[in-house]
Amino acid sequence: PDRDSLSSHNNQNKLDSSVMSVSPDRLKKVAQNFGVVLLYHGIFDESPSILGPDFHNTTAEHLFKQLDSLSRYFRFVSIDEFSAASDRSGLASVTIDDGYRSVLEGGISVFEALEIPAALFLNHAFMQGKIFWRDKVRLVASNNWVGEFERRFAGRFTMPPGQSFYRYTKNPENNSIDVENALDEFLEDRGTLASFSDFYLQGEAMLKPHPLISYGSHSVNHYVMSSLSEQEQWREIEENRRFLNSLDHVQTTDVFSVPFGGERDYNDATVQLAGEAGHSALLLSRGMIQKGEYADRGVLPEIDRLMPRTSSAEGLHSLLFEKAAV
Repeated sequence: PDRDSLSSHNNQNKLDSSVMSVSPDRLKKVAQNFGVVLLYHGIFDESPSILGPDFHNTTAEHLFKQLDSLSRYFRFVSIDEFSAASDRSGLASVTIDDGYRSVLEGGISVFEALEIPAALFLNHAFMQGKIFWRDKVRLVASNNWVGEFERRFAGRFTMPPGQSFYRYTKNPENNSIDVENALDEFLEDRGTLASFSDFYLQGEAMLKPHPLISYGSHSVNHYVMSSLSEQEQWREIEENRRFLNSLDHVQTTDVFSVPFGGERDYNDATVQLAGEAGHSALLLSRGMIQKGEYADRGVLPEIDRLMPRTSSAEGLHSLLFEKAAV
């Protein structure tokens, strides 16, 4: 393994070795009062070093152990059933963002073995072969080109003190389209991007019809929605929605997964436009679990998700218990 993969592996080991053991009775109590939506990204046997040491990857073996352990306390349902439930206590759902092909190559056998449904949230641009703009950010950082990039585009972007290149390039104050245009200009003559597209599902033919798998929208380009104008947001939401509606050979979900999914990554316009486009709920990524009872307030439901950074089932149990106590 290279240095990055060793670093990521060592960090994971630190997380797993420091977890608190949670008793079955405590987990039952969590399930009696909460529902949980899990968020995954890659399901590679080994996380590709080109995607960086912080890439969120879970092996199929670890995915099986996590879901199998939770199925003793929670009933796994589709994201549509979860979002529509008036009481989410004891319910769980699996979501996977960004459309990495490893999900269908390594994940389906896990979902079949456990009979657990999963929703994959796709970006149409990546399926057409476009490189994810965050991969371009990772490429600049991994090649130590950040200083050169910042000198070339000095004054063009907001760079808050203490925010790294990786962080400020997804700061809502910096329009994601402008950031990507600058990255393309900077990388134009470097010719090192082709290998990234191999990690993503390419073309509709790669979307496997399966009774346990549904596909949803994650916007066209995975931009920070709150950084865009309303017109730009509408294009991201509506165009990807039309793409999903054209898929007549697979199951789809009306739920919209907000790119990045943090508190500052979307705004009121995002909620309104997603509703106008026909979406039924918003998926966020704020590291929270859901209280059982849900009251319909007449607005688009917002569903938080939990992203397990630990590889062990015990680590996930500890994380759930910690979030329930907040």
